[in-house]
Amino acid sequence: MSIKLLTQLSHFITMMFGIALGMTLSLLYQYLFKIFIFDLAPFIIFIVICSAFLRIFTIYIWKKNNFNFELFNEGVVKS
Repeated sequence: MSIKLLTQLSHFITMMFGIALGMTLSLLYQYLFKIFIFDLAPFIIFIVICSAFLRIFTIYIWKKNNFNFELFNEGVVKS
């Protein structure tokens, strides 16, 4: 798996956590104003579980392939 693909997957996972957080905040808002939509709870749980699994998978792949941030520092000129 290439480093570019892993980086894209990492950004996708962060986006999924953000979506789950936004949906949770919308449920909180609905609870405070007595508008109940219970159908969102399974989607939030599913998104969080998928995100956690993908995050663990990417960390495993990063460590397995010995990717580190020294790759990014090779092109940086140190003053």
